[in-house]
Amino acid sequence: MKIGIIGSGNMGGCLGKLWSRAGHHVMFSFTLDPKALDEAAASAGGRVGTVIDAAQFGDVVLVAVPWTAIDIALKDAAPALAGKVVISCNNPLKADLSGLLLGTETSGAEEVARRLSTAKVVEALFPFAQQLQSGTWQATKQRPTQFYCGDDADAKRVVATLIDELGFDPVDAGPLTSARFLEPLGMLMVQLAYRQGMGVNIGMQLAHL
Repeated sequence: MKIGIIGSGNMGGCLGKLWSRAGHHVMFSFTLDPKALDEAAASAGGRVGTVIDAAQFGDVVLVAVPWTAIDIALKDAAPALAGKVVISCNNPLKADLSGLLLGTETSGAEEVARRLSTAKVVEALFPFAQQLQSGTWQATKQRPTQFYCGDDADAKRVVATLIDELGFDPVDAGPLTSARFLEPLGMLMVQLAYRQGMGVNIGMQLAHL
């Protein structure tokens, strides 16, 4: 597939590199550091473009930007993303990581879907970028669980395949409203990693008992 990336920082840059290794074609866009954008493309063998370029390029488009930049990142992208699968990887964290700016009555993914009303938005909050870069999860005996949610069945199947290719166990968490619960779960992982001192090499596993 062709994968456009809006937000080519640690998370977007790393996911683009991993999907490129899996055989996909990747275009990177939107970062405050043009040098980092070029480095991400070079390391992944991908291309560089504007947000509109990435939106038009991708069969699937990953949106992975700091929550405070979401409006800037998506300002002109909606028309180019009509009918496309959009992966929302944007947890609305407070700047000091002490909590979430949204919760239970809406979610970051639902707010993305409102901005991109004609796109097929699927939420998938991936593990810490440092973990993705190190590949430590690949050495575990049981694959970590990666939850995802959305309202379009076909779009979710596409995202599940991309999750599986990364080496995670994709678990369908239901409609996009489930993001209201997945995002606090992501916040818990942040708390465990940083405030509880467990570090970023942690993950979740859904056990079928």
